[in-house]
Amino acid sequence: MSRIRVVSTFEGTYPYETGGVSTWADILIHKLKNVDFILLPIMMHPYIKLKFELPTNVTDIITVPLWGSEEPTEYIRDINFSEIYIGKLNTRESNIVEEFVPILRLLLAHIYKEENNLDKLGNALLEFHEYFHKNDYYETFRHESVWLTYKEFVLNHYSESEKQDLPSMYDLVEGLRFLYRFFISILPVLPDVDIYHSSGAAFCGLPCIIAKLKHGSKFLLTEHGVYLREQYLYASREQMPAQTKEFLMGMIDTVVRLNYHFADVITPVCNYNKRWELKNGASPEKIETVYNGIDTDIFRNYGNAANTRPTVVMVARIDQLKDIETYIRCAKKVADSIPSVLFKLYGPKIDEKYYDFCEDLVKELSLNQNFEFSGVTSNPAAAYNEGDVVMLTSISEAFPFVVIEAMACEKVVVSSDVGGTKEVLEGFGYVIKPKDVDGFSNAVIEVLNDKNMSLEMGVDARTSILNGFMIEDMVDSYDALYKRLYNANRKK
Repeated sequence: MSRIRVVSTFEGTYPYETGGVSTWADILIHKLKNVDFILLPIMMHPYIKLKFELPTNVTDIITVPLWGSEEPTEYIRDINFSEIYIGKLNTRESNIVEEFVPILRLLLAHIYKEENNLDKLGNALLEFHEYFHKNDYYETFRHESVWLTYKEFVLNHYSESEKQDLPSMYDLVEGLRFLYRFFISILPVLPDVDIYHSSGAAFCGLPCIIAKLKHGSKFLLTEHGVYLREQYLYASREQMPAQTKEFLMGMIDTVVRLNYHFADVITPVCNYNKRWELKNGASPEKIETVYNGIDTDIFRNYGNAANTRPTVVMVARIDQLKDIETYIRCAKKVADSIPSVLFKLYGPKIDEKYYDFCEDLVKELSLNQNFEFSGVTSNPAAAYNEGDVVMLTSISEAFPFVVIEAMACEKVVVSSDVGGTKEVLEGFGYVIKPKDVDGFSNAVIEVLNDKNMSLEMGVDARTSILNGFMIEDMVDSYDALYKRLYNANRKK
């Protein structure tokens, strides 16, 4: 067998940002030395730096920034300005009207649920991709015929419905802006390899669909978080008009269903994700759960001396999905019962406004002696070992590394009941309803007040990790999947 080549696609994560998906990807790529990887990360802008040291089996990186440039192909393709200029000259009105506008209408029909033919839409995306290898993206989208077609379609959709008012000019502009930015993800030149592997049922899956239709590549889809659920949570928090929100979520829903429809194999990282996948069109025979795995030589009990004060640790980025507010309010309730307690939060500031809110809440609750923003850690195992308890208060997760890493360190974990957390933690820690401050607080107080129980539970937690959640289990599963898809592709 010759070396397997895989294009791995990401959205806002590896190799430019840290987090659970990036941890998973880095483990997989370093361990599968028999596989050559091309990375295709979709990022917010081009002004980013690598956060990981890449091994030699990463042969190329095709970075796709959605914002930060008026010329989308500038950072995506290895071309000079003269080629971009020639593309602009070649973009004629007849090309736009005859080739692009019909694709736009079909896409809008799916976004507004007026049509549901995913095979037809997938082939239209391939045409979309090939059109923009002959014509200029910017010049096409700014053409009057595109605006008029888009506006007419949207206004007709609402005029036939008595439920909502017609969209405003703001709604119309925002919708076309979403299309322009997010579909930059289909612009890169796609290598002809046997396997495309997406880290989410998101826009990073669109290149995988196009490669399947264009090259016959196999499409492997790994679901970490449930992308559709997380986008609904995001949309519910944002103050945007109903018509703008309908367009955005219709677009995301369409992309998610396309991913499930065209994927050859879907590997959720926990069984919880299956419910969302099946509900949104994934075939049950495609789904094979592959749990995340960790290096239990790194994540272990360091045998540190006992803390001078009871300590609770959480390792999480500071944004609203992690619900840092609940963690802070829990600190207040526990401190009322155990005045010497220290709550530590390790994690980057993803949302500056939310971070400011959290800082103000700590001051408002007079927690300056009981709560510490500990910054970013490059050694999460050491951070877990600082705690008597490890917490996770997220309102949305898939199968969080934090939980299994802390369990491997023999720590009692108190986590919100999200994603697949219960699948590994139940019986070896505490699973609490999200936002239940009293439930979290009572569990932490119970653990801190019973050292013998917490030590025994910690040992049992590590034993459960050793029986199915080790790095070798995860890597072996993907190695077998790659070989199976490679062999299936070679038999065609």
